[in-house]
Amino acid sequence: MSKRILWFLAALVLLATVGTYVSFLEDTSDVNDGAAEAALPIVSYVYAQPSDNVGYISVFAEVRPRWKADLKARVSGTLLSVSPKALEGRQVTEGLVMAQLDQRIYEAQLDNARYQRASAEFNLKKKQNKHLLAVKNWNALHPGKQPPEMAVHIPELRVAEKALQAEVARVEVAQYDLDSTSIKAPFSGFVTKRHLSVGQSISAGDTLFTLLDAEQLDITVSLDQKQWDLLEKEWQDKPARIFNEAKELIGLAQIQQGGGFLDPVSRRYQLFLEVLNTPEMTVLPGEFVTVQLQSTVIKDSLKLPASSLTQEGYIWFLDQRDELQRFEASIVSRNDTQITVKMPEVLRNQEELRFVHLPMAAFLPGQHVTPTPAGH
Repeated sequence: MSKRILWFLAALVLLATVGTYVSFLEDTSDVNDGAAEAALPIVSYVYAQPSDNVGYISVFAEVRPRWKADLKARVSGTLLSVSPKALEGRQVTEGLVMAQLDQRIYEAQLDNARYQRASAEFNLKKKQNKHLLAVKNWNALHPGKQPPEMAVHIPELRVAEKALQAEVARVEVAQYDLDSTSIKAPFSGFVTKRHLSVGQSISAGDTLFTLLDAEQLDITVSLDQKQWDLLEKEWQDKPARIFNEAKELIGLAQIQQGGGFLDPVSRRYQLFLEVLNTPEMTVLPGEFVTVQLQSTVIKDSLKLPASSLTQEGYIWFLDQRDELQRFEASIVSRNDTQITVKMPEVLRNQEELRFVHLPMAAFLPGQHVTPTPAGH
């Protein structure tokens, strides 16, 4: 019996020890869970103060060449040569002879026109001499009297003068036809298409080249009423900035005209810009770009990071108790990095303006958080 009692007492002691250890673990777990529940989410913020800000209006547009021409033959003839500088994809300068037609027919026509002009000049001199001789004879026979035109051959003289004028014009036309056998670039640009081959018979009106201007580029942008009202009206001193698809600055443009009418289809304002030729310009004709126009001064506004705006259009801020609050943003202008919004009435009486840098979808108004400056 004594051994059984001893074993029983030992079992009781072991049971009490295990129970005490389990109770200790439960107390520790409760403390840890309570501490985890008490930990507040960390929220990064940025400071901002209302001020008069200058924003930007960003619109998409296409860069277009000012000149695009299908060069057509004005005269007919056999194509003798094409300049190696006028092949497809090559850049040509204004006045470059791109192709040459056979000139012999037009040289003969020019020589004939010059001959006819010389004959008309000779005939005019004969009529002038005849007129002077008739005037002398008339004055000798009828001193002090005005001679009739027929008596002194004035009509013949006028006909000879008109004939000479016609022959002079004919020489100019023949010279123009001869010059037209040399197909010259009317402006500097790129040859995008060649429609002819050496030895080909060309007729007047045939398309020879398609030429695209690469030096004078234009952009037309479309603005709605709100954007038009925000646009800086001092255009001359505020060139627009041009960005490519990679958001890289590739050039500047000067506003030339705009606002005189609404597009009949979109009912939006049209703004016409000329791309400035600068050494840093890399704008290409046909390129789709983002045009950034400077707005007027936006009074009493906030400039915030673009990341502070939620998909629903809200901006979260921290009040004096480090609790989350939000307001619906009235965006005045925006770009990829910043937004400019009107100062909301809910923040008028708040001394320190702290705006959430990266808002989360799980945020709730009145939620208590641990604020930390953005970047820390």
